This record gives sequence, structure tokens and C-alpha cells, in this order.
Amino acid sequence: MPLQKFQMHRLMRIASLLKENRYPNSETLVKEFRRIALEENLEIDCGKKTILRDMKILEEEFHCPLAFDRARNGYYLRHHGWDFIAPALLDENEMLAAVIGARISEEIFPAPLKNRIRNAVDYLLQNNNPDFLDTANMESLSILSGLHVNLESDIFMTIFQGWLTHHCVNIEYADWRGQLSRRVIEPHTLVFFNNSWYSKAFCHEKKHPRTFSLQRIRSAELLKGTFKPDRGIIASVNPDDFLDFEKIENVKLHADKYALDRLKASPLHSGQVIHDDGTVEIPAVAKEVLFPFLLSQEGNVKILEPVELKEEFKAKLRKILDNC
Repeated sequence: MPLQKFQMHRLMRIASLLKENRYPNSETLVKEFRRIALEENLEIDCGKKTILRDMKILEEEFHCPLAFDRARNGYYLRHHGWDFIAPALLDENEMLAAVIGARISEEIFPAPLKNRIRNAVDYLLQNNNPDFLDTANMESLSILSGLHVNLESDIFMTIFQGWLTHHCVNIEYADWRGQLSRRVIEPHTLVFFNNSWYSKAFCHEKKHPRTFSLQRIRSAELLKGTFKPDRGIIASVNPDDFLDFEKIENVKLHADKYALDRLKASPLHSGQVIHDDGTVEIPAVAKEVLFPFLLSQEGNVKILEPVELKEEFKAKLRKILDNC
């Protein structure tokens, strides 16, 4: 049966007194817990029957080598090699963070990592009973990540382990054309971006940082060689530069109100500026990002500058029409 937080506090205090050879008994413990309740504002006050139940729990569930010395009228440890291994006692904010974290992990991490996180939180919940679980339905907390690509769990965990322990990984990687190549990479980062998993890593073959989509990795083997985390590679992971596309600088758009709301919610660049007349100035943006956005707006956004980019987008539209 899960232990309540105030009960765990009592067990911890009793274990401490036993370790200190204080020979506590039910009467002295009742007085001690009453003092603690007043001075520390803990719900720890109880009667003698509760103390006796606590002693039984220490013996049966925590294998405490408990004995009673009639001459000293108190409990003691038959040997001091025993350690009281107690689960963490978390406050409600900490438990809320853990539960929400587990819900998010179930949506964005593949197995078995998400199962490990879930099991860890379940263990915490066994010994912590936060009030919010009585009123909140955690199943109604939804994270629609859109993670539909089935990642091979072994491959993901190998990359994850390489990132976690700073070990190099030998991978077989398929580019966008499906061509396979062997790479030894240093996974300096692990990134969930646009509903997919990536690693920005140093590629030993190219001698340069590269962004690898985990869904394109066909096999992965953890190597003995290690690396030192590169702060420059880690700092380069941001929405403006992450995918390493070539950027078009000083792009100017004009958008209607609906499109402006979209741009405010999902900027095309962290430094974009939106003017009152609907003009949007973007310091730099990749065509691979801009063109899909323009198509999704169905004519509610138009390119003002540069003219060459505007003409290229028109050519793309004509090609679409020709294929309809």
C-alpha cells in the first residue's frame, strides 16, 4: 500500500533516532512528533497505536533489524549496517512537473525511453499522493505532437546513449535520395523539431557539423571513442538556423490579418518585424521554409522583396498548375 507523505516523514524521523541510539518508544515518539508538528508545521502528530504500526512497517517493508530493550524502555537496532532507503518526498509543484513531463514524454519519445520515464513517475506516485490527482484528469492533458514516423527503438536508444554519455556512433544513413553512406558521428545534440527527431552532430567523414534526421538512420552502433561536447554546435540549435538550409536575406512580405496571426504565433525568423500596415520584414529565411508557408496561406501573403525570390515563387506556382 502506498505510504502517505506524513507517514514517510515519521518513518524517517524514527530511523534517525534509531541510528543515533536514542532508544525511542511509543510515548517519547508521540511527544517528539507533537513537538515537530508545532515547530515545523508538519502533519506528523499521531497516537501510540500509529507509532506501533510504523514500527511494524519499518520491520516488514524496510527490513529494519528492530529490537526492544526493556532495561532502556526503547527500541534499538540489532546492527547498524541497515540503511533506511526512502523514496523521495516531493511537494505538489514537483509532482505536477513530473506527471506533466511523463505525459509529454509518452507523445514525443519512442519506446523504451518513454516507458522508463513513465515507470519512474509511477514509482514516485506510489509514495507521494498529490491533491491535484484527485481533481485533475491527466488523460485530458493532450500533446498532439504529430510524431507519426516509426523510429526504430534500438537506433533511437543508441543515438540517445551516445548523446548522453558523449560516445561516438557509427551509423548507416540514407539521404533524401535514398543513397546510403557510412558515417561516424559525435551526437552533440538531440533535437525534437517540427514533430521529428534530429541530432546535430559532428561528422568525421565531412569534418564538419551536420544535421541528421533519426528516421533516416538505418543502423547505429555505439563506439568506444568519446568526444567533448562542442558549445558552438549546441548553441547553433535554434529555429532560425537548425536545418542548415541556405537563407535568403532581407525578405519583405505583405500579409492580411489572418496570416499575421499565424506569423505572430509561428515566426519565420526570431528577428522578424511586423508593421502596422501588414508589412513583414524577415532578416533571413530559407525557401524550404518560406514557400510551404506561402502555399498554406492561399494567396493571403505576397512577396514584396527581393524581386528574384518573387519570380522564383511564381515559377513554382506555374509548375504546380501545369501538373494539375
